Amino acid sequence: MGKADGSTRVRGARRSRWQCALAALPVMALALTGCGGSGQQSDSDNRLTVWMMTGGPGDSPLIKDVTAEFKKKYGKKYPGMKVDVQIQQWDGVATKITTALAAGNPPDIVEMGNTQTPLQTYSGGLADLTADKKSFEGSDGWLPGLTIPSTYDGKLYAVPLYGGTKVVMYNKKMFADAGIAQPPKTMDELQKDCGKLAKANAHTADFSGFYLPGQYWFNGMPFMFAKGGTVATRKGDTWQARLSAPQNQAGLKAWRTFQNTCSTRSSRGVNTDSPDQDQLFADGKAAMEYVKAWEPATVLEKNPKLEDDIGFFALPGFTAQLTMPVIVSGSTIGIAANSPDRKAATDWLRIITSEHVQQKVARQLNLLPISPDFTPAGVPRQLTVAAQASKVSQPLPNSPGEATLETERYNEQFFAKIAGGADIAQASAAYDKHATKALNALGDK
Repeated sequence: MGKADGSTRVRGARRSRWQCALAALPVMALALTGCGGSGQQSDSDNRLTVWMMTGGPGDSPLIKDVTAEFKKKYGKKYPGMKVDVQIQQWDGVATKITTALAAGNPPDIVEMGNTQTPLQTYSGGLADLTADKKSFEGSDGWLPGLTIPSTYDGKLYAVPLYGGTKVVMYNKKMFADAGIAQPPKTMDELQKDCGKLAKANAHTADFSGFYLPGQYWFNGMPFMFAKGGTVATRKGDTWQARLSAPQNQAGLKAWRTFQNTCSTRSSRGVNTDSPDQDQLFADGKAAMEYVKAWEPATVLEKNPKLEDDIGFFALPGFTAQLTMPVIVSGSTIGIAANSPDRKAATDWLRIITSEHVQQKVARQLNLLPISPDFTPAGVPRQLTVAAQASKVSQPLPNSPGEATLETERYNEQFFAKIAGGADIAQASAAYDKHATKALNALGDK
């Protein structure tokens, strides 16, 4: 290694403080967490222990195909090696993973939510995969919303596993009855369409042209991005939240106008589950909503008669040239730095992130492949639209503190306040103060 310059020494010291802080956090929480298996293994048990989350590829039959391919392709390289996939629950998993990776016998492979990933990249518990990146199929096209959280100081410590983003689901019959011939191309057109839909459905109580819960920050933040804003900036190792910046102020004003114009007054302080937005759509109380790829199936379970009336489009931007940026959610997957079987673990990751397996993930689970180029033909329309929308995306701050903000549900509270009429400048200043502290909290220890 070459001689480190001053900035490298500072970053190294900061990361050491992260490691100490993160290692101290989970001891009691782990004892209270009742997820999955223990993850303990010996150096000589010839076993890959894989922690994967409920609701994803590891929790579906296709994981058996991955293991079968690993044994077929690499059986001679790793004779007799077994793959033990242990399913974890989302609740409390970030703390559990941090503790497990710091242990002497960690699971070899761990899945993480993309906003939880920086907790692990900063902690030092994950193996450096930088030299292996080019060996992963299609890695040049990986979604930034999954790749950026997996990176620390220019080095790769995890790889994308699957993605997800939101699209607009609409009722084609309601559009036609309101005289709307095609989906809107701009935000201005969308808001005008909301007025047409409200007029055509004036007989329906509490009708929304576009039902949008005020807490739905995954819809709100893209309005800031479309105006040229960003949640926070980083200088050296210090984060600064920027919602008070002029671009973000303009985006927040535009979002409140959209939310207040298109959705019911009662929606301003609620989330997507209370009331259930899919039930409202199924009952004909909304002509549009912002959905994940699997929500249409839920709507059809509630009202099968809508099968021929459902369509999808990307949320339009302020001009017809660009759709509204999206936030890509999903999971990443990494290898424990202390794993005794890092080479085998890397080979296993190459299979689950390969194009043909990612296409199975899309077809069988309605999850977004880690590269838009991997999207196969024949998937549901909403997934094709989501893959296109994901090409215009912006990641959230690559800080462990982002997970803290989500755990606190701070973003939900903030956007509900904006939707409810709070002073945007004052609310943004309060957000900046709180978020800046959260984004830098562990690094100050």
